[in-house]
Amino acid sequence: MEKLPIIILFLSHLWVDGSLGILPVIIAKMKEVFGLSYLQAGLFMTIMNVTSSVIQPGFGYITDRFKLGWFIPVGMLWTSVIIGLIGWSPDYLSALIIVGLSGFGTAAFHPCAMTAVYLVSGTHRGLGSAVFNTGGHLGFALGPVIGSFLIFRFGLHGTIGLMFPALLLFFFIFFYSGDLLHREEVVKSNSGSDSGKGPYTVPYISITIVCLIITIRSWIYISFLTYLPMFFQTRGVHLKTGSLMLTTFLIGGAIAGLYGGHLSDQIGRRKVVAVSMILFSVITSLFLISSGPLLWVLVGASGAALLASFSVTIVMAQELLPHRLGLASGLALGLGFGTGGLGAALSGYLSDMFGLYTTFWILTLVSLLGALLAAMVKTRPQIANDGI
Repeated sequence: MEKLPIIILFLSHLWVDGSLGILPVIIAKMKEVFGLSYLQAGLFMTIMNVTSSVIQPGFGYITDRFKLGWFIPVGMLWTSVIIGLIGWSPDYLSALIIVGLSGFGTAAFHPCAMTAVYLVSGTHRGLGSAVFNTGGHLGFALGPVIGSFLIFRFGLHGTIGLMFPALLLFFFIFFYSGDLLHREEVVKSNSGSDSGKGPYTVPYISITIVCLIITIRSWIYISFLTYLPMFFQTRGVHLKTGSLMLTTFLIGGAIAGLYGGHLSDQIGRRKVVAVSMILFSVITSLFLISSGPLLWVLVGASGAALLASFSVTIVMAQELLPHRLGLASGLALGLGFGTGGLGAALSGYLSDMFGLYTTFWILTLVSLLGALLAAMVKTRPQIANDGI
């Protein structure tokens, strides 16, 4: 594993997702300012995930065919700058448009960055992917804290503060770069149909199942990311405290995601995915009926269980499509994540109809379907090492 490129990609991912991570706090504040319903609030996350995710396979396909490593720093900068403008939105519609535009930056960033991670990780793909994705989880975890600081200290206009760290990191990546931004040449040379080892058959059923697992987990994850501060508000918890609880949920996920990726290198990817989804259902059931200091522990454990398999499913997709790494990354992070993001609006609709408490119970039980699907994936280790 090449450590410095992994660190650079880790930091880039941290700030991309950190910029997106302030959205739950902004959404909760805009719900008060603009008098939004839960459905309208959920549409922020839905639009962001649709624009950032549905087009990711397209960016992944381009990454496989052309030398476009600059997608990494430019995608990171675009996301932070556009999100930095959201606090200046004069109305709800303008805010929705800005959130939608931010998605193009993250759509360009993720497939290209995940391809680079795969190529610099050597035989430790699960660990390399886990380190990279831990940056994203930490970004989402720190996002509510950063958002709370900017908004409660400077008002909604304080979101512009996101731009300055992004600019520093942008110039650092470009001046360092090494061969990090040119890794796509390696992918292109391996993207043929056989790489000298016979015809390559696309495992359509298994890759579809992996995308379904990601979709289910994404629906749960984005719904918790969007509504957890509001859920605690309905239980008499201040928005600032609710934001810290969301941070606890995400930090638990970041730590477990790092270990989950490493563990999958040792015992297999399917086992890690199935067990994590079952544990999430059990732990979240306990957190929904608990209160007091124990609640903080259960919230963190719930996030840990849900996100322990985050990087694992991405590597599963890449190993199923080893000659189309960009496309595999785009499918795993994009299409699966984006269609799951549509669930944020569905969760908002259910919350308007039945309340957040009932909706969270529904999401808790849905995770068991992900565990069942994990057992149906047919991995192909003999292909995973071909041509790499």
